[in-house]
Amino acid sequence: MLRDALNIKLGGKITPKPLRYSVIMPRVAIENLKLIEVDDLISLIGKDLETIRCVLANSSYEEHISALAPDKIDSFSIERALLQNYVETHKKLVKFSSGNIKNLLLAFLKKFEVSNVKALLRAVKAEIPVDEAIRHIVPVGSLDENRCLSILAESKGISDVINFLSSLEYGLIVKSALSRHERIEDLMRLEVELDKSVYQEMLESAERLKGADKKISKDIIGIELDAINVRIILKCKTLGITRELIKDYLMPTALFDEDTLEEVTKAASTKAMISCLLNVAEAGNAVYKNIFTQMLKECEAPLSRFEAILDKAPLNMSLYMLKKHTRYYNIGFVLAFLNLKWMEIKNLRCIINGSERKIPPSQVRKLLVLPGEW
Repeated sequence: MLRDALNIKLGGKITPKPLRYSVIMPRVAIENLKLIEVDDLISLIGKDLETIRCVLANSSYEEHISALAPDKIDSFSIERALLQNYVETHKKLVKFSSGNIKNLLLAFLKKFEVSNVKALLRAVKAEIPVDEAIRHIVPVGSLDENRCLSILAESKGISDVINFLSSLEYGLIVKSALSRHERIEDLMRLEVELDKSVYQEMLESAERLKGADKKISKDIIGIELDAINVRIILKCKTLGITRELIKDYLMPTALFDEDTLEEVTKAASTKAMISCLLNVAEAGNAVYKNIFTQMLKECEAPLSRFEAILDKAPLNMSLYMLKKHTRYYNIGFVLAFLNLKWMEIKNLRCIINGSERKIPPSQVRKLLVLPGEW
């Protein structure tokens, strides 16, 4: 776990500390110590919401949980508190960073703004009630909860959402995509265009870093892109989408180049697809190999199971980078913490919703994504 890696780092031999990390690293170390231990997290499964609230009120989420009105304790209110905590924690690290590191962290934060745009488009197209749609909004940047609520309440269709976003860069991206494709109903294509824009900015920010920082950040972003592409192909094959269209939906490539992805789209079965990816992964690193070895073992599993395995890819790459670059202060510590923090919140949201919906604890446990677990 990141906490162990940081303890080794801070408790071992004294190594040169680059000036750019003199302020942010102590903050990362402090925030890292606030992460909930895995056993404590698992112990919350099956507990009622009040018990979960009490536990969280004595954790790093204390400020946001304590602000909740006692008569309005439900899964939605607790989830909002958790998401607000994550965004504020991320912003703190931005505040204590500078230069290219700050630019990279800001680019990472934009992923959540893009996620909000996609959530708005999906909600309006599917005519999802506002109170349900807002659950999928992360209160961040120019697309905070109030603005998203306003857009949802006043939009009758996708074109209305796009008009409300016209003053933001994301609105321009969607309009540009529509001008090329002219199919407003094809949300997947719009979502891909949005994702491409934010990941391109992340890659450009990573490219401006130097030495180990550049390598680490590009590897972490790269495996995330590879995971997204694999997810897209699996989903498209399930939906019967043609190979020609699948190409349009793919993101920039990393370890899996265009030739590999082309071969994967031609595979006759899920097992053949994963076998092809594993052959390439074995020449990559242990993280890729573990991911696709596990997927091959479960090749008959539903798409949701594959998505859960792929979701863990950036986190595991972050932890792998920590082991590989333990002697120096680097961006890997920061990105690993942010990935662990986000995974903690996703797990807590799963536990909270499982509690409210009375889902059997055994089923909830299977849905959790934990560090070092396959």
